Amino acid sequence: MENYLLGILVTVSVFAILAVSLDLLIGYTGLFTIVHGALFGTGAYVSAILALRWGISFPVTLAAAAVGGGLVSLLIAVPSLRISGHYLVLASFGVQEILSSLFLNLDAVTGGPGGLRNIPRPRIAGFVIETPLDYVLLDGGILLLLLAGAFALVRSPFGLMLRAIREDELVPQALGKNVVALKVKIFACAGALAGMAGSLYAHHITFISPEAFDVHASIFILSMVLIGGMGTLVGPAAGAALLVLLPEALRFLPFNSTVLGPARQIIYGALLVAFCFWRPQGLLGRRQGSDAAH
Repeated sequence: MENYLLGILVTVSVFAILAVSLDLLIGYTGLFTIVHGALFGTGAYVSAILALRWGISFPVTLAAAAVGGGLVSLLIAVPSLRISGHYLVLASFGVQEILSSLFLNLDAVTGGPGGLRNIPRPRIAGFVIETPLDYVLLDGGILLLLLAGAFALVRSPFGLMLRAIREDELVPQALGKNVVALKVKIFACAGALAGMAGSLYAHHITFISPEAFDVHASIFILSMVLIGGMGTLVGPAAGAALLVLLPEALRFLPFNSTVLGPARQIIYGALLVAFCFWRPQGLLGRRQGSDAAH
């Protein structure tokens, strides 16, 4: 039972990193995208391929996953320079579908529908991460470091400019700020964090396949941000904990396994609708007109 609970904490840590990274885009910059599942997958595949085929150590694969996620995120940054709103959502959805198709069909690289198996456990300075407690300390520690870095970022002058873009990007432009560069940087930052989460996931599960990184994963991550509270960082992390723990709680109910999958999706949808009506700012968000970062 203890290992089961520790395993859940590891999953919460990974998805909290994903939710925080998406919150930097949606909550602080106002750039809505549906591509985080693919960025998550990019990091997972980069890390897994480097470890499996070249025997590269975990710290290097983690860094490579961050670079891979950041570079792929720039595929969304480029169209965001010309489009916004629902057009940006559609463009990001297109990139999500392209990457999902590549994960599924590049058999020689990604393993195709069968995925990649036997991904090595992380090894740091000769110490192998293999027990649930080891993974909690590793993933939880990285989550805390990234949260601290994200808080420092949003409280910096750079973060102030991000919020200015969210409210009206003409204002920072009038002040002589390079809005294009700001958007590119925050996209790269969010993509890098998502890539790191993918690396942690791959080395913990030791098996990855395309369905874990499809559009449903992107919507799942988006749900965490919306339910937790956009523009708060801690809120999306809380949303990740809620949406990861909820299906685990369903396991203890007397339901057939064929019912649990659809029931989970129904509950996610019901939660989103409920929050839209009764608490649109999310669990830890403030009401519209106040800035949750202060």
